[in-house]
Amino acid sequence: MAHSLTGNAGTLPNVARPGYRVMSTPARQEYEFLYIAFIAAPLLAGIDKFLHLLTNWEMYLAPFIARRLPVSGHTFMMAAGVVEIVAGILVAIKPRIGAYVVAAWLIAIILNLLLAGTFFDIALRDAGLALGAIALGRLSDEYGS
Repeated sequence: MAHSLTGNAGTLPNVARPGYRVMSTPARQEYEFLYIAFIAAPLLAGIDKFLHLLTNWEMYLAPFIARRLPVSGHTFMMAAGVVEIVAGILVAIKPRIGAYVVAAWLIAIILNLLLAGTFFDIALRDAGLALGAIALGRLSDEYGS
């Protein structure tokens, strides 16, 4: 496993010593992976609410919720797309806040899917994504802004 260090090349210090600065730790790398993922995923999903290249997003809307909306399911999904785009931008600018916005949004999606009584596999996947967003929020305390 390679580490980027300043100081004497070829030696990996077990403890921090003067002259050594670890440029990339596993935690920092994980932060960067999650940071990129939680910018890209909401942006792509949000944009696709308008393009419908990936799927027909309206099929994921619980009928219980769709019946109570003051707008059509299509209009609601376009509004959801705007929220997702804004959430992705917020992660890019303020990951410490944006990560928790994305996690909350994913939890709302999970509740919608559970109310629909279908797509439990997607609800489970989104639960994992929500945990990843929370992890990004926690790592942002150390590495983000």
